[in-house]
Amino acid sequence: MDYLDPHKQARENVLLIVGYFLIGIAVLIGTFVLVYQAYGFGFSKNGQVVQSGLVFFASKPNPAKIYLNGTLNNNQTNSRIVLEENIYNVVLKRQGYRDWKRTIEVDGGSVRHYDYPFLFPSKLQTNNLHAISGAPSIITQSPDRRWLLVQLPGNIPKFSMYDLKNPKDPAVEIALPATSYTKAIGADTWELSEWADDNNHLVLIHNFNNKKEYVLVDRKDTAQSANLTSVITNKFTELSLINKKYDKYYLYDAVSLSLKKASLSSPAPLTVLDKVYAFKSYGNDDLIYVTDSVTEPGKVQYVLKIGDKSHVLKNAASDSKYLVDLTEYSSKLYVVIGSVNSNRLYVFKDPVAQLGSTNKNSLAPVQVLHVVKPNYVKFSATAQFVMAENGNKFALYDAENNKGYNFITKQPLDTPQDHASWMDGNRLMYVSQGKLFVFDYDYNNQQLLSPALSNYLPAFSSDFKYLYTIINTSNSGLYFSQTPMLTKADQ
Repeated sequence: MDYLDPHKQARENVLLIVGYFLIGIAVLIGTFVLVYQAYGFGFSKNGQVVQSGLVFFASKPNPAKIYLNGTLNNNQTNSRIVLEENIYNVVLKRQGYRDWKRTIEVDGGSVRHYDYPFLFPSKLQTNNLHAISGAPSIITQSPDRRWLLVQLPGNIPKFSMYDLKNPKDPAVEIALPATSYTKAIGADTWELSEWADDNNHLVLIHNFNNKKEYVLVDRKDTAQSANLTSVITNKFTELSLINKKYDKYYLYDAVSLSLKKASLSSPAPLTVLDKVYAFKSYGNDDLIYVTDSVTEPGKVQYVLKIGDKSHVLKNAASDSKYLVDLTEYSSKLYVVIGSVNSNRLYVFKDPVAQLGSTNKNSLAPVQVLHVVKPNYVKFSATAQFVMAENGNKFALYDAENNKGYNFITKQPLDTPQDHASWMDGNRLMYVSQGKLFVFDYDYNNQQLLSPALSNYLPAFSSDFKYLYTIINTSNSGLYFSQTPMLTKADQ
């Protein structure tokens, strides 16, 4: 019997050990190959070892043809492509639309997403939907982009409310009750403060007789609208919503420099901070503010307040105007601070964690936005980008790719605009020379669209299939107009 033969048994043991050894080598080689493939290593057509990256392309509308360095790729949007490490000139094409172009750099082992390209029709057809009698003071769109309110001229504040989901339907007229505002003696004006996140309530500022008051508007039931300046017992000069809730407010008094909070259910204000020169809130309790309460003369501190804890981000020279903002992106808090005469703004990523890990009193910003006398700062809708601006001078920071951009646009801003606005999470817009001007966050893909009046911010439908503007026709006056962002074949 073989199992009793010691020589055969020893030979089988040796074969078994050799087999295990060879299997181990095969596993190691397979693991090595898989790891290198995961890092993008492979062989080129010439047999050379190269490293590639994975690139995702998407477009609206899709599909669109993808050209890389002038060569048509086999893939179309939306798709992913493995590309060798290199610099590529990318062009997306679709019949009836303007090309989208960008130069990209693909690093070996990297994953890049270009899922924001927007292809605008080559030819735009603007249709007049409704005539507007007289120039409105306010045109404002709800956060979900469905509702558009257009103020009607007259002594009583009335609005035409358009449902952009059904734009051909007649507008619904709503009027504010007399109890919600103070009747002016002489001329008065209205302006938007902000919308609540319920897409129903908004806060308006009523300017009259060298005074101003804040009015809460309920667009569904205007009888529930209220004069917040009268409801809240203490004096204040500025009101802002807490966490975008219509019934909770921060109250700031520019004279006493005090910051308080109140609500419709508890209108008696409670003091939050004193000696505040500027502030911005995020969520229920987070604040970035500027104070000189503990600094030497001529100095201020930028302080981040998270709940009950305060963190000094920076000491700086006092100034006439401060710009601050904060938001969250990819579960990290981003804060931007600066002032008009410093000619720069500092962007910090997760500053509380950074302070805790370094135990230092000063932080290293992830980006410095250089703009001469900046007058505006704003995060994009997705919070991936933050933009600082003065007229046609821009500085942006991309939090996803940790990259900054500086550029000066050649197209002037028509008066009375003093800054651009975010069209969506990746594009900026303003009215230039009587037309809507749109461009990517890095000033690529500049597009002049349909006619628009610079007094009013153009509106897009929630799916961005339609653009709505107020236009002035030479013969018939003002019109509420619609411009499709799709060709007839795609509508």
